[in-house]
Amino acid sequence: MTSQSTRESRRRSIVKTVLWRIIGIAWTWVGAYFIILLIPPTRKSAALVATLIVAYHHSTRMIMYYFYERIWSSVSWGRTGTMPPMSRKEWALWTIGVLTALVIIFFLIIQVGPRIKAK
Repeated sequence: MTSQSTRESRRRSIVKTVLWRIIGIAWTWVGAYFIILLIPPTRKSAALVATLIVAYHHSTRMIMYYFYERIWSSVSWGRTGTMPPMSRKEWALWTIGVLTALVIIFFLIIQVGPRIKAK
């Protein structure tokens, strides 16, 4: 367990924020896409789609955020105080994770975006 006097560096806060935003954008986009696909055309209305997206977004993101923070609480990188800096292995894993998320987002934009416009 970490001490209450431990503070996060600005770099750690920025990385956490940007990573959470990337995850959130991808998660909401994928969810909204599937919601739009799954609603039959006869039942589709802006109000229904918006309601389902909001319900999906807030219910799942709350659970995701809990686990996201639990994972970050186990990472010592970027904390000031007695905790050691991030190891090369941790840094490599986080870098790979962020790059993977970016590749997935760009893949979805490039591959799925034109299909949406074609329909």
